[in-house]
Amino acid sequence: MNKLTGAADAAGLFASTLCMIHCLAMPVLLAVLPAMSWASDEHAHEVLLAVALGAAVLSLGPGYRAHRRLAVPLLGGAGLACLAIAMFVVEPRYGHGAEAAVSVAGALLLFGAHVRNRICCRRCVDVRIFSK
Repeated sequence: MNKLTGAADAAGLFASTLCMIHCLAMPVLLAVLPAMSWASDEHAHEVLLAVALGAAVLSLGPGYRAHRRLAVPLLGGAGLACLAIAMFVVEPRYGHGAEAAVSVAGALLLFGAHVRNRICCRRCVDVRIFSK
């Protein structure tokens, strides 16, 4: 696993975790910390989605080329699709509660894709080391 793929996986894991925290904890944080209201802004969702997309492209793509496990980018794509659908379709029609539920599901799928990608990439490195 090259350094860029590893760093992008780490960023993806961080972004997925941040998304879950944002969706689950934001109502509590907004009640307690008015200074955190920037995170309820729609731009925060756009930024988180952009970070998640960038990290997925930079890690899951090269990771797939190394390990050839199609389930990894498919899982990541499903997670990104859930995040985008939550932001652009679910929230305007059904409100924040439904949007948060779909976003958390997407973040979990994306988190799982990054974890699986790291495992598969490390196995590729281990195989190369032991086959020499």
